[in-house]
Amino acid sequence: MKIINYLLLFIISTQVISAQSGSKNFIDQPYIELTGKAETEVTPNEIYLKIQINENDKKGKVSVEKQEAQLIKVLKSLNIDIDKNFSILDFDGYFQRKFLANNEVSKIKNYQLIVNDGKTLGKVYVALDKIDVSNISITKTSHTDMEQIRRDTKLKALKAAKEKADQYANAINQSIGNAIHIQEINNTFRNNSMESNTLNAFFKHEDKSYEIENLNIKSITVTASVMAKFILN
Repeated sequence: MKIINYLLLFIISTQVISAQSGSKNFIDQPYIELTGKAETEVTPNEIYLKIQINENDKKGKVSVEKQEAQLIKVLKSLNIDIDKNFSILDFDGYFQRKFLANNEVSKIKNYQLIVNDGKTLGKVYVALDKIDVSNISITKTSHTDMEQIRRDTKLKALKAAKEKADQYANAINQSIGNAIHIQEINNTFRNNSMESNTLNAFFKHEDKSYEIENLNIKSITVTASVMAKFILN
């Protein structure tokens, strides 16, 4: 019995000594908690296009293979790197049953093309329109340094939180110390492609080459929010 009592006394004494000698939890210290926000706009240098070739889009049913050869030839004439920026998305065929005529299989092929600026985009639309390839759409826009842009925006948000903390502390004749907690709250980017009315104006113009310079791509907006706690001295 005495051994058990001595053991309990030793455990309690150890806990008291540890609590007295240990450092304070940050919750027990005066601190200030603020959120910093930042926003970065960047012009996209990767514009993703989807191009579709359908054998039934043309009179006389021009084969997918022949249209593809024309397409590649046109893109090369625009100095587009086919190996790097042009690829096949999917290839499909469907059976057409015809009344009083021979049944046949029609083929559809979808491609992805990446261009780097609005001017090249305009040239692509004009060139493909001349060979009757009009099923083209913008699927997304991006930037080659997007990860770095996101990181830089987060750092700007953290600096904004610190600047705000400094201002608040100065207002009450105090100062801030080290950061004791940092947390990302919300990090997003808004990916906007070309306005539809710009495309409509482009296609309605008789001399399409005239409108090439007006194909402006909207910037990508990257936003970040960071919450930080600083010691309040």
